[in-house]
Amino acid sequence: MKVDNSINNTDDIVSDCELDKKTLENSIQKFVAWLEKHGYASYDPYDIWGIPYSLWARKLYYKKSLLGLPFIAPIIFIDTFLPGLRRFLVKKERFATADAQILLAFINLYRYYNDDKYLEKAKALGEEILSYSIPGYSGYCWGYPFDWQNSGALWRKNTPYITATPYCFEAYLALYDCTSDKKYLDIAESIARFVADDLNETPTGPDASAGSYSPIDNGKVINASAYRAMVLIEASERFKREAYREKGLRNVNFILQSQNSDDSWPYEIVENRTTFIDHFHTCFVLKNLYKLNKHLGEERIKSAIKKGFDYYTTSLFNSDGTPRTFAIKPRFQIVTDDLYNYAEAITLCSLLKKELSQAGRMIDGLVSKLIMGYQLPDGYFVTKVYHSGIKTKFPFLRWSQAQLVYCLTNILVLFKTI
Repeated sequence: MKVDNSINNTDDIVSDCELDKKTLENSIQKFVAWLEKHGYASYDPYDIWGIPYSLWARKLYYKKSLLGLPFIAPIIFIDTFLPGLRRFLVKKERFATADAQILLAFINLYRYYNDDKYLEKAKALGEEILSYSIPGYSGYCWGYPFDWQNSGALWRKNTPYITATPYCFEAYLALYDCTSDKKYLDIAESIARFVADDLNETPTGPDASAGSYSPIDNGKVINASAYRAMVLIEASERFKREAYREKGLRNVNFILQSQNSDDSWPYEIVENRTTFIDHFHTCFVLKNLYKLNKHLGEERIKSAIKKGFDYYTTSLFNSDGTPRTFAIKPRFQIVTDDLYNYAEAITLCSLLKKELSQAGRMIDGLVSKLIMGYQLPDGYFVTKVYHSGIKTKFPFLRWSQAQLVYCLTNILVLFKTI
């Protein structure tokens, strides 16, 4: 796929890709064939950080910084140079974030090819995702099957997260829209109850509040509030729940109030500390604002998206058009290219292409760089590239194989609209 910077009409972008539609189809089919052989259980980049030694070392690192560095170094070494060693430390697991986005990719393929086999694959995944939802809350919810030590606390495995659960919400709504089977709508309504009732709210103003990352924290992570707001606004429309709309609007107000003077969003709001600004979390905020504003239609949200996208394109891409991971780094980084950034950039641009011409113009270059530069002969994609030039070719479905096939199918379905 060639980049044509002279194109100004976003609809022409997809048309210009028409000659390479087969390249896109072949890329997706190669991945699907690999997935069928690989299966849906997967290792994860963060699973070895959940073993007892890693939890201890990471806690020490957060407390003592340089003193803890020698103790986390072995885990960093394994993850960078010998990722396959995790086979002896952890086992493969199912991840809702991955399964739900693969389900959505199959829905896209069903819509594109009008082939029931993809709908059947999506329905089967829907049953499997439901089987490992986390009990004990107001509705269905999902998290990660490993312990995680962050800078503030230890979060045990199967703590439900707002960053995982919304993908399942979207997946079941997509299944309902394709089948009209009310059981999927009921599942989505159950998920909305969790999002509305089990996550904590921290007031940040008279009409604004941050939504928590999980039921056990009171953080002010921007993308967490964006995911929550998206679910609540969508659920308020689907299920006629005004209370959901009110909660969602409070989260929206927090997000808009948190936009910096340069139009960026920090990862979170923490007093007396500057937090990082990065690529895919910025995408999370922008894509969720776009999705919820399809229902609200508010100019202030549209303006925030445009300004945020302008910052995103100028500060989170390199001069050659490749995604840059950080505008403001949290600490020393050893990764130069993270394929999660490509996935989220392509999905975001597919959403915004009609409203923002620049988003449409970016699609061709991003997709061609992804397929030509990072898809491996087996069909899956490189995960990360390090400063040394070393590429992680060990496949992790949650990071970011699922996101990559989903983003490519999002582009493929654009061909059905022209």
